[in-house]
Amino acid sequence: MPGTVCALISRRHPGDKRPKFFACTDLSLSAEQALRYYQKRWPVEVDNIYLKEALGLGDFRLQSFEAIERWFAVVTLAMNYLQYEQLQAYLRTQQSLPLAEILRQHRLRHFQGLLRAVIQEVLCTGKIEEVIQQFLPFASWAVT
Repeated sequence: MPGTVCALISRRHPGDKRPKFFACTDLSLSAEQALRYYQKRWPVEVDNIYLKEALGLGDFRLQSFEAIERWFAVVTLAMNYLQYEQLQAYLRTQQSLPLAEILRQHRLRHFQGLLRAVIQEVLCTGKIEEVIQQFLPFASWAVT
């Protein structure tokens, strides 16, 4: 890091054999303030993991520039949707939920909708195998 930094060593207890090391560029902060600010980074790191892993931001390699631009636009749209849902959840509950929980809830709602549609179709037609083929077109590849 260029410039002057303050190195912090954080131990959970006096005999901690695995202390954590931090660097802080704001020399006006006390150690406690710097560590409190660092704690606020965790949700940002979780969001970064979700951008890369769950939303596929890391899957653009070896693509054309135009494809990368479009992929970033799609991932940004997905992230904005999750952030919007996060805000709506906060307004409803006054609790800040991590994006991981928002994504889990979103997927659960979609799975519930699919399951309801499948059950309703089976109840209407009584044809379980045809409904499976309708909703899972590749089910015929499976060995039964």
